[in-house]
Amino acid sequence: MGKVKDEKAAAKPKSRENGPGGLRRGALVQFLLNMGKADLYLPLQGWYARLYTAIGLGVIAAAGAQRVFEVVKESEPLLRFGIPAAVAGIMAWIIFRLVHYPPFAEFLIATEAEMNKVSWTSKADLIRATSVVLSTVVLMALFLFFVDRLWTFILERIGVLQFGGSGGFGSTA
Repeated sequence: MGKVKDEKAAAKPKSRENGPGGLRRGALVQFLLNMGKADLYLPLQGWYARLYTAIGLGVIAAAGAQRVFEVVKESEPLLRFGIPAAVAGIMAWIIFRLVHYPPFAEFLIATEAEMNKVSWTSKADLIRATSVVLSTVVLMALFLFFVDRLWTFILERIGVLQFGGSGGFGSTA
């Protein structure tokens, strides 16, 4: 058991003024200013997390550009290909700047660092554990199927369940 200190609680540090949604004031301005930069923020850290995040966002952006193409496909060739290309280019730049936006990049770097600490199972252990789970599920399904059939047989014989006629389940019509 520890002692209880008879001191004042430390004063909480004053938080920055928050705007709507809990964001710091000026966070949107900082993000928009980041869009005009071309520098890389800590380029060698969190590389895989940034790469896979950019690929995932790129797939979503490509689907959006494809949808824009479908909407304008009846127009002249310059617009038909130019507008989706412009949308794809703008989205690519936004994605590139997003993965180099310092707060988001720090999050991705920390995420990759934590993922590197995870103890991953080997392929052989994964196959073994999966086969145990699947075989257990199949055996339980078979067991429950046969128990259900046994109870159905017993309840039909003693007259609790009666099947027949053209009615619904359990109908005596």
